Amino acid sequence: MNQTDHSLLVKIKTGDRPAFGILYERYWDSFYRFVFARTKDKEAAEELLQNLWIKVLENAESIQTDDRGSAKGYLLRYLHYRVIDYFNSYKKTSSTISIDESEHSIDITDTEYFEILEEHDVSALFSMIDEVVSQLPVTEQKVYDFRIRKNMSVDETAEALGLSNKTVSNKLSKTLGEIREQLNPEYQSSKKLVSLLILMEMLAR
Repeated sequence: MNQTDHSLLVKIKTGDRPAFGILYERYWDSFYRFVFARTKDKEAAEELLQNLWIKVLENAESIQTDDRGSAKGYLLRYLHYRVIDYFNSYKKTSSTISIDESEHSIDITDTEYFEILEEHDVSALFSMIDEVVSQLPVTEQKVYDFRIRKNMSVDETAEALGLSNKTVSNKLSKTLGEIREQLNPEYQSSKKLVSLLILMEMLAR
């Protein structure tokens, strides 16, 4: 009987290398195709995958699984945002948004998630979001930068900015509201935007 990703991750946390090998073999090919299809760069794809597997080895407890014990959705989302980071760092073609790896799980199915991933739509959308954020007050910009771009927790953001946790959450919620209001109508009515904003708003909780 196949072991679930959850059971493998529990073993990996204790240093069980065979368990890591099973998880690695389970997903390496599909994850590589996922990243290479977006970067079109073999070395970049290999580096992003290597960083993912280092994360699995060193922080297995941070990998979230769904009600079936699968980590696939979480790992794909993680890779997606690392691809966006790659474009920001090396190609400067889109703005950055990073997945929140806190204790709050994100309940969104793989099917819903993949509907967000048409590359050109996402690049344009993030550029528009970046423009909206650049026009906000400095504190709101910093909260957005720390929470979303730098993937800092509410506690970390509050400490860095000298704010309360409630203020951080309120300012991020306000920023997300501004994003929704100011985006072009074609995106306001888009299912992709709705899914993305739901994802972002869950990060703000």
